[in-house]
Amino acid sequence: MKRQLKTAAFILMASLFSVLYLFHSQQAKETILFFPIDPSLSFDYAGTHLLSEKAGKSSFTVRLKSSSQLNHSAYIRQDVSLLYRNGRLQGVLKEWRQNKKTLDQEGTWKEKDSSLLQAITFHYAEVHKGSDYRSAQEMSHSSLYIILPPEAGYQYFEKPLSSKQIRWKEILDKAAALESEKNLNQNLKAFHINENLYTTLSLTDLPQQKNVFFSAFPSSKREEIIGKLWEGIYKNIALGIKKENGTVISPEGSTIPQLLLSKNKSELLVLLTASDGTPVLLRQELSSR
Repeated sequence: MKRQLKTAAFILMASLFSVLYLFHSQQAKETILFFPIDPSLSFDYAGTHLLSEKAGKSSFTVRLKSSSQLNHSAYIRQDVSLLYRNGRLQGVLKEWRQNKKTLDQEGTWKEKDSSLLQAITFHYAEVHKGSDYRSAQEMSHSSLYIILPPEAGYQYFEKPLSSKQIRWKEILDKAAALESEKNLNQNLKAFHINENLYTTLSLTDLPQQKNVFFSAFPSSKREEIIGKLWEGIYKNIALGIKKENGTVISPEGSTIPQLLLSKNKSELLVLLTASDGTPVLLRQELSSR
């Protein structure tokens, strides 16, 4: 009888350990957390690439690839990519590995209309040195213009090389800007925000503009702000958009997040619109230290 009790207790403890281990693994997998930047860590490379090929008379495929390699193996390597088509989220790629240096991810989508495609990736690593947790991070981006009307023929480009491509770039840029402006104005009104008190930047422009946008902060603080920004984007957008009633809806179809940095440098707001029209606000309180 005692032996049976010991066996049952062992099985229970083993089961509990398995549950706790799976919970910890899932928790790690489903979370990006900012830790102080480790200056000994750096990315050998980190890139996002958009490719396209014609799939039929009136359709084409889009392939999004991202890849990154850290200079050392990390306890957690994690990359998340967001693909926007004409200002709306088309898809999310999430890759997670333990004790790795390198990550590669790829996804494909089929499209039928002329498009401005914009992709942004957050490359992340978490390392443990005893009880000291550190991190490394990088961003990369890519954009691609695709035109498919019969009179233009199938073409794609990053930078226009002909008068026709210049004209289509202007058309697609203007349409995306109008979509962004419309949704931003709706969200400003919904949350009673005075735009004059903030400087605004699209998330897809952040990799190129981060040092300008956050120029009032020292470099270490910039990285902290960006790391915590992606904490919120990963949790509240990439994994699903949680509404006030508790329901979680797919992030696909949501608008490009607009970053609003208060001119007194006290807060960073993130505004976007979910696919069903719900306005979404994320807030990060800031300090200059």
